[in-house]
Amino acid sequence: MNKCLIVVAFLASMMPFTPLQAQETQATGATVPASARMDVPALYQRVRPSLVAVQYTWESELGRREVIGAGVVVSEDGKIMTSLALVDQRIPDDQMKQFKILIPSDKADVEEVEAQFLGRDERGDVAFVQAKEPRKWQPVRFVDRAVSVGDAVWSVGILPKMAGYKAYIMEGQVSALLRGELPQVLVSGQLASTGSPVFNAAGDAVGFVNAQSEQPIILNEPKTGLTAVSHSPVIFIASSALLQSISDPPKGTPLQLPWLGVIQMVGLPKEVAEYFGLKGQTAVQLGDVIPGGPADRAGMKPGQIITQVNGSPIVRGDEPEELPMIMRRQILRMPVGQDVKLTVLDPRTRQSQVISMKLEERPKQPNLAQRFFAEDLGFSVREMVFMDAYTRHLDPGAHGVLVALVRPQSAAQSARLEGNDMVVELNGREVKDLAQFKKDYEQFRKDRPKDAVVTVVLREGKNQTIRIEPPQ
Repeated sequence: MNKCLIVVAFLASMMPFTPLQAQETQATGATVPASARMDVPALYQRVRPSLVAVQYTWESELGRREVIGAGVVVSEDGKIMTSLALVDQRIPDDQMKQFKILIPSDKADVEEVEAQFLGRDERGDVAFVQAKEPRKWQPVRFVDRAVSVGDAVWSVGILPKMAGYKAYIMEGQVSALLRGELPQVLVSGQLASTGSPVFNAAGDAVGFVNAQSEQPIILNEPKTGLTAVSHSPVIFIASSALLQSISDPPKGTPLQLPWLGVIQMVGLPKEVAEYFGLKGQTAVQLGDVIPGGPADRAGMKPGQIITQVNGSPIVRGDEPEELPMIMRRQILRMPVGQDVKLTVLDPRTRQSQVISMKLEERPKQPNLAQRFFAEDLGFSVREMVFMDAYTRHLDPGAHGVLVALVRPQSAAQSARLEGNDMVVELNGREVKDLAQFKKDYEQFRKDRPKDAVVTVVLREGKNQTIRIEPPQ
């Protein structure tokens, strides 16, 4: 969250917000603190049963790690929403296991409820799990309510494992409304930690504290302690950005998300937009158009400028650099198969046209790729996905596997094998796919366990031969 860094200096110069700073004048001329208008104890008691911790085990090639983060109940059947950062997209899906919901209690030990991982949702930068055990849960109902500068807001979160996941409440004041990829609200004062719902004076859930820079996400990390309290977050996401995800969450399989088949879009600065006759308009210029993708088949070309999506201007951000992300997020929220109309300006002729295309499913992402761990030599490879070939300027059907991980102090590291190397040969034989690599590797280690493994890798456009000697 780059905006967090931008506003730190601004916040540091402000006096800490207290309830006495959000006051309104009565007829008598006296002032009433914001906390007097909100029944804070009642809000705390109402929200506390909806706050839980989400736990899972990350079983990677380097070992097992227990990960715990904050979650909020969003449905009566036990759907829990958490920050997307808790299930980092660099973690392969099949390495996340044994999901549980931890329910805090003041009178007993933390209750553990078995759960299912429903999936990540990039439309709102959140993820969902669901309890396997049927029971009636008390959800937080997020609503689309506008907030204004000067409004008091309250957030309710849970403390780390070292504090028993106890609920706590923080008060702040809206300082600014930020535009961008997701509608964001800057707060002076304090917000509760990542994963906390935010409420207005009427008790409506108007936002969610999502991941932001320098804020801890994991609740069982001893090094962070109570950092989220001593250095509390300053930005929350408006509920409007979450409602689609909450009403239509993943269902246990990866979401089918659309794409245009365009890479490296840039937002036009004011001066450049005016040069093309787009004074006062938002516009995004295309970089590379992927051959065979939806945009390519619709006739779009690199350098063309998109000015409207389905007849409406691209939503304005605070900086031109945000425009491609804003448009990308808008496309992500459309279903695969939907027709989309883009108003496109040709920079050479200055002529506009409307181009229609059908959105297609985005290619497989690396976190969904299958992997194989060559444990004796200490490296892991995964199957190639579309972007692996594209970034190397190879045909989409290029053969090989990608080095996903090199274990520290392993034979592979000593041989200078590197992550992101593309393995194209194994012991003199071309590598076609992961299944063949695994079969050939296991057979070679079985037949000749003390012999070196010789690989040819593609690195920075050049082939290199790497000989990996097994531990003796």
